[in-house]
Amino acid sequence: MSAIPVTYGPYSLQTTNVRTTRTNVFSAPRNNVQADKLAESDGAVIVKAQLEPKVFTVEGILRTDSIEATQHLMDEFKAALSVPNQALDIQYAGDTRRFISTAQNIMISNDRGLASAGFSVEFLCPSGVGTDTYASTLLAPTAITTSTASLGVNIGGTYQAEPTIALTINTLTGGTNKTLTVTNDVTRRGVAVTRNWSAGDRLEIDTLGKLIYVNNIPMDFMGQFPVWEPGPGSIGVVDDFGARDMTINAEYVRRWL
Repeated sequence: MSAIPVTYGPYSLQTTNVRTTRTNVFSAPRNNVQADKLAESDGAVIVKAQLEPKVFTVEGILRTDSIEATQHLMDEFKAALSVPNQALDIQYAGDTRRFISTAQNIMISNDRGLASAGFSVEFLCPSGVGTDTYASTLLAPTAITTSTASLGVNIGGTYQAEPTIALTINTLTGGTNKTLTVTNDVTRRGVAVTRNWSAGDRLEIDTLGKLIYVNNIPMDFMGQFPVWEPGPGSIGVVDDFGARDMTINAEYVRRWL
């Protein structure tokens, strides 16, 4: 993979003098599964599954045309990789995968005193997953004119999606002290906001950041933020207005194990 572009923040790990030759960053993180044994029966039931932070290594060679220049490069390399919480971007499948990471062990081997040195850097990615470097449309702007709606979506990536969902009320009647609910229509997990609604209101649900806004003002809510598994799914919208004309759209960043 010597020709594959790799960067850590603004620092390139794939240049004439810095050559990345191996990484295991594409290995999936450990899934910490908790199971409780069944009473009076064989087997167990899974009660919790949670990804652990991903630890991965990047290995390669530092090389210049002199011993002294390589030693200066070694210092430059260590300084660049000592900056925490940087985006490690690496080309994959014709796209770029991003892993927000911190180098926790920088090892350099230069014991032969040559104008080259081997490096092996151990990184910690707290989230355990990689992402795209851009947002994708999950649901194009769609009109809602009924009190219940189920809108089909298709989740890309290999891990759960936590999208940003925006819903704009164009017109409505009977919006006083009413509730607007958005759910994963498959799991029925979702959030509900109760308030005095009026035409022009915009509800924004940031499921990844666990925040809800109406007209850019943080709002209280009931329920749990939904997530969507990869593959076909559905966004559910329910309200108790008298009548409504709303527009909903959603975007997300694909995530990768």
